[in-house]
Amino acid sequence: MYDEIIPETLPENVKLEAIVLIYDKKIVLIRAKELDIGNKKNYARSLLIMIKDELITTNYADTKLLLSELKLFDRGNKQNKFTTLEKKDGDINLKLTLSNSHIYISKAEALTICGIYEESKIGISIQRLMVKELKFTADSLTSYLHESKLLDKIGN
Repeated sequence: MYDEIIPETLPENVKLEAIVLIYDKKIVLIRAKELDIGNKKNYARSLLIMIKDELITTNYADTKLLLSELKLFDRGNKQNKFTTLEKKDGDINLKLTLSNSHIYISKAEALTICGIYEESKIGISIQRLMVKELKFTADSLTSYLHESKLLDKIGN
């Protein structure tokens, strides 16, 4: 069975990192990275997408689903969970609805997001993520991000 861990406090050997995907739209990958000193390895424990101060994906499976929708940009359909195709200013864009607004993602931005996401996993094992994903509630993640001042660094 899938092992779900929702920590009350962030483990000492886990560090949250904000990787900017699209700076002007404040689209960020939040990566929880575990350092296993004994094995001298880094493990991804969570990979989430945040836009402005809103958590868009809350687990790895949803992050992968959103990235798949971005990769299949031109073939979006009504079954997409996160995005819809929409014509804006004569161009076809993906519309991603937030709780109180929405943003448009161009094809170039979609490719950039997917590319940076793939690069963010270089040198980090996702083995533990697959079986022991570190889960966060929106409130707990926001609290951790404020404590580490990551939101200040990315302009939220």
